[in-house]
Amino acid sequence: MTLVLVIYAFTGLMIFLAVFALVQSHSKELTEKTNRNFTQVVGITIDGRFSRQPKKKSTRVKTLLWRAGVEPKERHIVLIVMGILLLTALVAMSKGLLTAIFIPLLVVVFLYLWLQRRASTRIKDILFQLPLFLDQVLRALGTGRSMEGALELATLESPQPLKAVFERVLRENQLGKDLGLAIQETADLYRLHELYLVSLAIRVNRSYGSSVRELIKNIVKMIHQREAARRELKTMTGETRVTAWVLGLLPLVIAGYIMMMNPGYMTTMWEDSSGRFMLFTAVFFQLIGAFALWRMIKSI
Repeated sequence: MTLVLVIYAFTGLMIFLAVFALVQSHSKELTEKTNRNFTQVVGITIDGRFSRQPKKKSTRVKTLLWRAGVEPKERHIVLIVMGILLLTALVAMSKGLLTAIFIPLLVVVFLYLWLQRRASTRIKDILFQLPLFLDQVLRALGTGRSMEGALELATLESPQPLKAVFERVLRENQLGKDLGLAIQETADLYRLHELYLVSLAIRVNRSYGSSVRELIKNIVKMIHQREAARRELKTMTGETRVTAWVLGLLPLVIAGYIMMMNPGYMTTMWEDSSGRFMLFTAVFFQLIGAFALWRMIKSI
């Protein structure tokens, strides 16, 4: 009976993934068609990405380090590797080789999660500082400065981490790269749609001569409106997010309570083949549920 339920659940999951992939393919096809038409008009895609521009190749590790604002030196990398090897050797001597194999994996996972957390916090800080930065750019443009001069003046007065972001943009521009393209690559790096719009405003201004000040004013207004809407949505969905956390943690709490009160219960299941299968099945569906709840929380 349990095997039949698992087969039905697995079949349902496969059907759901197939439908999801079909919907995504139709959405991608529509986006590509819209981008082709939009590119013919302004030379960029609908989200502000430049068309037919070769992308600078970089590894995912370098991209994550740039987002997190971490620039490790060679000696730091050597110390980390030596520490991992030493810890693995100590665990291997005390707990055995099988346990020691998991040490490098756990360290890599921990470092990855730490970098992701740091990058997420840094991107939020950049987005929070961006409206004031654009206001400073507008004031500098009002005094008759060029766009490059206005960005340089605003960058000097900006705090970190936004200052480091635009220092890199200005450095690439001084080396000969187009300003719009430099901002576009920065938007790609940090996945900030607001920077896509700034890049779009500069590209349109230089191609067609429209007022870049009005475009930037509209971008600042849009950022404020999105932030207000985000705060309102976060308040309205607070109960949903708390419910998701409760549902995600409840099975773990119950399992921990059972193991504390009756350790032999889990031992009996583990020693039986059908019980072991049920435990693995429970862990599998628990991971799927945790992932679904995490995606739901992230989407709101």
